[in-house]
Amino acid sequence: MVTREGSPSLQVRALAVVTAVLLVASCGTAGPAAPPRSVSSPSPFASAMEGPPPDDPWPRTSALTPLPPPDGPWPETGQLAVYFCARSTVFDACDDRGAATPGEIRKVRALLGGAPEVEKVRFVSQAEEFRRTREALRDRPELLEGADPADESASYIARVGPGDWRALVRRLSKAAGVSNAFVIRDDYWPGKADVMVQLCPRADLSEGQGGPCEGRGLATLAEKNAILDRIGDLPGPEKVYFQARSHQAPMWRRRIVPEEDFAAYLPEVFYVKFTTPPVLSEVRRALRGAAGVLLVGPVDATTKDRRL
Repeated sequence: MVTREGSPSLQVRALAVVTAVLLVASCGTAGPAAPPRSVSSPSPFASAMEGPPPDDPWPRTSALTPLPPPDGPWPETGQLAVYFCARSTVFDACDDRGAATPGEIRKVRALLGGAPEVEKVRFVSQAEEFRRTREALRDRPELLEGADPADESASYIARVGPGDWRALVRRLSKAAGVSNAFVIRDDYWPGKADVMVQLCPRADLSEGQGGPCEGRGLATLAEKNAILDRIGDLPGPEKVYFQARSHQAPMWRRRIVPEEDFAAYLPEVFYVKFTTPPVLSEVRRALRGAAGVLLVGPVDATTKDRRL
């Protein structure tokens, strides 16, 4: 439910955007995108122990010194989201008006149909969005008091290929009945790493939900080195990369159009490439209870708990 004072679904929307960027390597109605063309790795894992540290200071108290993220290549594919005005909303484009009309929604669909970079369009109704909100807040029923599907935003979700995404987002954002629109570029990590280990960020979007980073800030250097030691004890790590604080803003600018500032919520991340990809549950078991870990997940979200 979105209100001008801020509400569960607005919080969920912000969290969903960040989650989409951080957790989903290939997302959208068309399924996983093809991985970007391969590039030579900057260094073998042996060099990761001896080579220069990333640009953030890294005291050598762990056996491993991780590499900074590689430069690319970046995929020219992504996911487009177009949200519509609801009965109540926080977006300026929806001031002094009600929900988007069926005619306005049809016109946006026509705009999408005429855009050469757009494919696999799917409509998400207010009722479906309400079900998602209810599922996301199933452990916080008090936040759903007074919630109404009429206050949720319907949307179009589509895959996009190469093109002028900024111009596309501008056209869609100006359409009557649209509250906001954005594109999230597919991640470039598939093929470069198998597992990501997200660390506690400066600010926690799940505040109040009892998560592993509740009531604390960034992972400390001692915690990072302890995490690296656990990674080093796993069978077959080939490379370890570290996305430091200094990498967050430029990585974010590559991922979303138009740019938004979620820097406080973006966690630092270890990315690990294995010689023989393990079962994800084995990696999670090895890092269970490690201080400073937000979550452990696959770089390619389609792998789930299968062997990566």
